[in-house]
Amino acid sequence: MPSKYRRGLDITTESLDVFRQHTSLAVLPALSLLAVGSAFAVLTAVAFQFGIVDSLFTNDLHKYGALFCAFAISSSVATFFNAAVVHCASRVFDGEQTSVRDGLAAAWRVRRQIALWAVVAATLGTVLYILDEKFGAIGSVARLVFDLAWALLTYFIVPVIVLDHETGIRRQLRRSGALFKDTWGESVSATLGVSLIFLIAALPGLVLLAVGYFVLHGAIAAGALVVGGLIVVAAIVGSQTVTAIVRTALYRYATTGERVGPFEAREPASVFPEK
Repeated sequence: MPSKYRRGLDITTESLDVFRQHTSLAVLPALSLLAVGSAFAVLTAVAFQFGIVDSLFTNDLHKYGALFCAFAISSSVATFFNAAVVHCASRVFDGEQTSVRDGLAAAWRVRRQIALWAVVAATLGTVLYILDEKFGAIGSVARLVFDLAWALLTYFIVPVIVLDHETGIRRQLRRSGALFKDTWGESVSATLGVSLIFLIAALPGLVLLAVGYFVLHGAIAAGALVVGGLIVVAAIVGSQTVTAIVRTALYRYATTGERVGPFEAREPASVFPEK
């Protein structure tokens, strides 16, 4: 197990090098956060305008409907901008020029598939929330297990939508699951490596947020909160971008045997040793 983490950190380091050469890709996850935040702000304002805030906590129908909308918005927006990053990363691996506009255009071309995927993800997320809420510990365990299985099954779902041009939820899930199961089970270590690096990067921001909220006062506290928040947001954006780079490279190797991006100079056995 320790060797898996070491390999993941090595891959993360090389993915960071790719990211440093193409930092403009970070604009796409940043736009994703901005779009989600703006959408939720609008929905919150509407809820207050029509006086339905209290019912979101007392009326199950309203509450679950709001949850479905929240899941659908976050899933569709995140998938859209991740699709744009995946497209751009793939073009970079081919030595081609790309841009934020190019990535957005590619994501727009598969907007119907992204919308359908968002509905499926939102429906599943709402159902699992209901199970967790209504069935106590059993529902919580079932949700935890299913969330993990779903994360593994959908590991390659965005590259499949964008690069495979596979249509139909069943075929997309089957394709994503097959790629993960048959070739890249060990790729979890790379994802853990990305998470660890950017968690460490976010720690100063988290400390500033805590100090600004609990210790400082006035303008100094406000400054600490702003700076801390910016650091955390930057870490989230960086993590999302590098994760997309890693998954695109993994997808390309899994489907074609081609080593690109962070795996270009590495022997396959050094990344995922034979079983």
